[in-house]
Amino acid sequence: MTSTAELTRHPKLTFTAIDDLTTEARFSMDGWGSDIVCKYWKVENHGRSDPWRYELETIEGKGGVFCHPSEDGCRLAIVRHLIYFGLIDIPQDNQHLDARNTAIAVTTQAAREQMAGPRIGDFIEMTDGSLQRFCNKTKHGMQTTEGGSFHVTSTGTASYSGGLNPPQMMERIEDTGATKRGRFWFFSHAIAGAGRGVDVFLPCRVYRLTELSMTEEEARNHPAARGMAEFWGENHPDHLRQIAKLMEGRL
Repeated sequence: MTSTAELTRHPKLTFTAIDDLTTEARFSMDGWGSDIVCKYWKVENHGRSDPWRYELETIEGKGGVFCHPSEDGCRLAIVRHLIYFGLIDIPQDNQHLDARNTAIAVTTQAAREQMAGPRIGDFIEMTDGSLQRFCNKTKHGMQTTEGGSFHVTSTGTASYSGGLNPPQMMERIEDTGATKRGRFWFFSHAIAGAGRGVDVFLPCRVYRLTELSMTEEEARNHPAARGMAEFWGENHPDHLRQIAKLMEGRL
């Protein structure tokens, strides 16, 4: 099985109609704890909102009721929930990919290796020991995240969907020389469409967030502070706030 749509036919996952409107999705745990049970149903809203609702069983604090415009979308969301928590396993060696998708993965990996510096999807060790991923490049730094979805193209570029943390200064980002496989996705056979997403693991660089402080003079000469001075004026409150943050190693 390769795409998310194909994974709706996972051998441990069954969809059973409870009544005319509601379908139960049950993932068998084979006796290793209770089965994971989600469901989706249609609502009579006469065009006032999305006509479908789906409920994800809460796992490690994540779950709840959501809406979607289609029944297929509900089924796909349930599968993504199971993938996220490792219940539907995606092999990190990419052995689940067919020949065409394997070729796309090889091309994508080669393209990413040509990209210098921190890339979207690379990892960073935070000062508290936690591991996050780069998800957005800003003018003077990189934003990070603990989770979310990373779409990658055959040119090596990646984009992110999800919550973002505040940016970290480029001056604090240090390459450790290590690598770690990170999860991305692309469209199966490079054909876009609902449910055609394919998960793939690619080598990612691992960076480290270092401690940094600046003198006031150094902070005033930083491009972020100079930009504030040009926009707001020298010693404007926003300019001074930016200087204070830079002195603490923040943007």
